[in-house]
Amino acid sequence: MRAIFASLFTRLTGETGKALIRTFFAKAISAFGALALVVIVGRLYGPEGVGVFALAQSILLGAGILARRGMDNALMRFVGRESDSPRVRSYLYWAAWRSLWVSLPLTLMLIFLREPVAHYFAMPGLAEVLLGVGLAVPFYSWAFLLTGFFKGIRKPATGAFLENGSISLVTGALLLVVGYVLPEHGAKLAFLGWAYAVGAFFVALQGGAQAALWLRRHRMVTGVKSINAAEKTAFRGVSRSFFVMGLAGFMQTALSVMIAGKFLGSEQLGLFKSAQQIAISVGFVLMVINAIFPPRFAALYHQGEMDRLGGLARNGALLGIVLAAPFLLVCLLFPEWVLSLVGEGFEPAAPLLQIIALAQLVNVATGSVGFLLNMTGHERYMRNIALLCSSAGLVGFLVLTPWFGAFGAALALAFVLVAQNLLAMFFVWIKLGIWTLPGPNILKLLGVRPRV
Repeated sequence: MRAIFASLFTRLTGETGKALIRTFFAKAISAFGALALVVIVGRLYGPEGVGVFALAQSILLGAGILARRGMDNALMRFVGRESDSPRVRSYLYWAAWRSLWVSLPLTLMLIFLREPVAHYFAMPGLAEVLLGVGLAVPFYSWAFLLTGFFKGIRKPATGAFLENGSISLVTGALLLVVGYVLPEHGAKLAFLGWAYAVGAFFVALQGGAQAALWLRRHRMVTGVKSINAAEKTAFRGVSRSFFVMGLAGFMQTALSVMIAGKFLGSEQLGLFKSAQQIAISVGFVLMVINAIFPPRFAALYHQGEMDRLGGLARNGALLGIVLAAPFLLVCLLFPEWVLSLVGEGFEPAAPLLQIIALAQLVNVATGSVGFLLNMTGHERYMRNIALLCSSAGLVGFLVLTPWFGAFGAALALAFVLVAQNLLAMFFVWIKLGIWTLPGPNILKLLGVRPRV
C-alpha cells in the first residue's frame, strides 16, 4: 500500500498530476453548475419544477446521445493516439457533419411533437420547456464532440468546461438574472427551456472558438483534408461500440428519469432527480479521472507498456476513493441536510440519496474499467456488458418503480451502476491482467487467471 501511495504522489507531482489538478477544478465547476441548476430550479419552481426540468433534460440527453452516436469518445481515442497527426482536423470536421445531420431532425421532432410528448407523460408545463430544449440539441451535441476532441489533444480541463455542467451553470445564471430583473418572465417555467438553449449556444460557440485557435496554432495538423475509407470504417466501428456504452449511461441518467416520469408525479420525480444529481457528486472524481486517463490508456497500450498501464489505472482508482470519501460520508450521514440545500420539500428523498451514493462509491472504487476496455481494443466486451446491464436495469425500472415509487427507481439505478462496474472490472482482469481495485486481488485469490 505504501508503494501505491508513493507512486500516486509521484504522478501527482508530474505532468499527469498537473493535468489532474487543472481538470479537477474544471470538473468541480462543471459539477457545481449541474447541481446549482437543480438547486435554482428547486427554489424557483419547487419539486414539481425539478420534475419537469428533469424529464426535459433527460429527453435532451437522449437526443444528444443519438446525435453523437459515440463519436465524442471515438474522437478521444483516435485523436489521443496521435494528437500531432494531420488527421486530427479531418476527424473533428467529419464527426461534426455526421452529428449535424442527425441533430437537426431531432430538433424539429422535439419542437413539433412536444405537445404529444407532454400528454404522454401527463406533465403540465413540459411542452413549453421542450420548445427551448429542442433548439439546444445541435449546440449540446457539438459541445460534447469538442469535449472528446480536447481530451484527445491532452486538454482535459478545456474539455471539462464544455460538458453538461457548464451549460447548466450558464442556464442557472440566466435564470437568476432574469428572475431578478424581470420577475414576471423568470417565474414562467417556459423560460427554463429558453435559458438552456442560450446556455448551450454560448458554451458551444466558446468551445468552437478554442478549437479553431488550437488548430491554427498547430500547423502540423493542417496537412490532410480528408481521411480515407479504411479510417472512416474504423472510426465508425469504434463509435458504434461507444454508442452502445453510452446507452448504458443514457439508461442510468435519462431513461430512468423518463420511466420514473411515466409512473410518478412531477413531485416524486423531482425528489428522485434531486437525489440522483447530488449523488453524482460522489462519482465526480471519477469523471475527472476519465477526462485525463483514457487517451493515456490508449497510448500506453499502443506502446505495449502494460505495467505502466496497470499502475496508472490502479492509482486512478485509489485517488478516486480518497477524494470521494468526504462526499460519500456527508450523503450517508446527513442526507436530509444535503437535500435541504435544494429547497423546501426535498427531505423525503434522503433514503434515495443514500442508496445511489453507495452505488456511486462502487463506481469510483472500480476505477476507469469501462475506458480501459474501450481504449485497448476490447470495446465489444464493454458493449456487451452495457447491453446486458442496461436491459436488466430497464426491467428493474419497469417493475420496481410502479411497486415502490421513487425508492424502486433508486434501487434499479443502483443495481445498474454496481453490476456494470463489477462486470467490467472482471473482464479487465481476464483480458488485460490488470486489477484496478486498490487492495488484494480477490479474483486471483479465487484462482481466476487472466487470459492475456
